[in-house]
Amino acid sequence: MKNWKFWLGVAVSAVFIAIAVRQIKDPATFFNSLRAADWRFVLLMLAGYLLVFSLRTVRWQFILQSVAKPRLASTFIALVICYMGNNIFPLRAGEVLRVYVLNRRHQIPISSGLATVVVERLSDVISMLIFMGVLMLTLNFPPQYRALESAIHKGGILAVVSTLALLVFLYGLYIGSSLVERIVDRLIRVFPERWQEGIKGLLKSFVEGLHILGKPARLLYLILISFAVWLVNLLPVYFVGLSFHWHLSFVGCLLLLCLGAVAASIPAAPGFWGTFHYLTSQGLAFLGFGPQETAMSYAIVLHAGYYFPVIILGAILAWREGYSLTSVKQAEQEIKSKE
Repeated sequence: MKNWKFWLGVAVSAVFIAIAVRQIKDPATFFNSLRAADWRFVLLMLAGYLLVFSLRTVRWQFILQSVAKPRLASTFIALVICYMGNNIFPLRAGEVLRVYVLNRRHQIPISSGLATVVVERLSDVISMLIFMGVLMLTLNFPPQYRALESAIHKGGILAVVSTLALLVFLYGLYIGSSLVERIVDRLIRVFPERWQEGIKGLLKSFVEGLHILGKPARLLYLILISFAVWLVNLLPVYFVGLSFHWHLSFVGCLLLLCLGAVAASIPAAPGFWGTFHYLTSQGLAFLGFGPQETAMSYAIVLHAGYYFPVIILGAILAWREGYSLTSVKQAEQEIKSKE
């Protein structure tokens, strides 16, 4: 709790929550929108999130096969505990918890486990860059946002180009990691020594993770699985829209999903409180859905459907595994000391 980054995140969330609450100018409209919602579609949202977690489990299992062969149930348990940790502890501490769970269950080396997490996150970045590029190039702009259209389209081109550059860079690491490391070493000499060490450590993690996959073709297959993960992620977005009697288009769902990813990347409190609600409600306003009180209700329901079930299920699984809040924090510190 003494970590300044944690308190900075809390402050950021508090600001966004305050801004979001100010959008509820008519409390009666806000509560009426919740009462009028068709909660049957919220059940479908929960089923959609379960499907997303299932695909994430299959994806991580695919990566882990190059290191060890844990049971699929173990991978699922570790992943759920990971997301529970991300929603409770600062700085995405859940990512190290999942490695600890598999290390304890199947003696998978900590360093190898962390490398698989790096590979998984790389595949997420590549998938989201492509989705954002497609979104920025195909999004129709309402008249009041026409001034942004040219800049957004240029951003879409940049996202696509960045994705291609990242793929070329990763392939370069595959076929000649030592050469790439030497080039990067020369390029970063202008930075302070502390920054240089951080960049070198990050690059080393990328190299270790990519070598785990074994072949470049496996990276392509991994990206395809990640595409499936993010496409299925559109289902909860769509189903919550139906619960509020809105029919969101594919591009509309994609916009809200990308805004959710941006909200998760902002250094806010664990669980991206405030940032998610504000950006989602603004995305709905952009798409022409409202009033703003109903848009805020939508954001609250969508966030709650992701946030609370994974905490409850993760807590149950952690308890069954013999973890307590204290032991979880100790595990986090233990792994970070080994990184």
